Amino acid sequence: MDAMGMGLCVAFIAFVRLPSLKVSTLLLTGFFSSYIFNANVMVKVATRPAENPVGIVAKKLHLGGVVREAPKLSLPGKLVFPSMHNNGHFSMLGLGDIVMPGLLLCFVLRYDAYKKAQICSAETGVPPPNQLNKISYFHCSLIGYFLGLLTATVSSEIFKAAQPALLYLVPFTLLPLLTMAYLKVISEECGVNLS
Repeated sequence: MDAMGMGLCVAFIAFVRLPSLKVSTLLLTGFFSSYIFNANVMVKVATRPAENPVGIVAKKLHLGGVVREAPKLSLPGKLVFPSMHNNGHFSMLGLGDIVMPGLLLCFVLRYDAYKKAQICSAETGVPPPNQLNKISYFHCSLIGYFLGLLTATVSSEIFKAAQPALLYLVPFTLLPLLTMAYLKVISEECGVNLS
């Protein structure tokens, strides 16, 4: 199931393209839905036991006598890791915790490639980029994703309780990205070389 879940994540990130940073931000902040719907939708979906799709179809078609209890598929997909301290306990990482920040990373990677192509195709006489422009949004977000995942794992082990990974991943990916974008805009407006 873990291999199938990882393949699903890669396929989803490869085929889904977000049109803007605004859409990506709205998707990532969706886990704050507890303030809107009085329940955290993402946690509820991730921890809810799944219905057996084969069994549901068999009941609808009145095939109860023909189809015995069908094998259950563990849905929604999640990656499961053994806990370091507690034998028999596992840590869980939902596929949404991989896909949602992954869509943001894919978007900023495409944006970095676009900006690099724009600079390469520009006419001569363009001033050389400053040090801040040499740092890509992708690398900034990727480091933030790694630190957010590390923080979620450590806090889960320290508190020995389930921690929603997006609680850490969203600020660790979005805040450095938005801060870097703000600094780049300020440096371009002021014409300051921050080297």
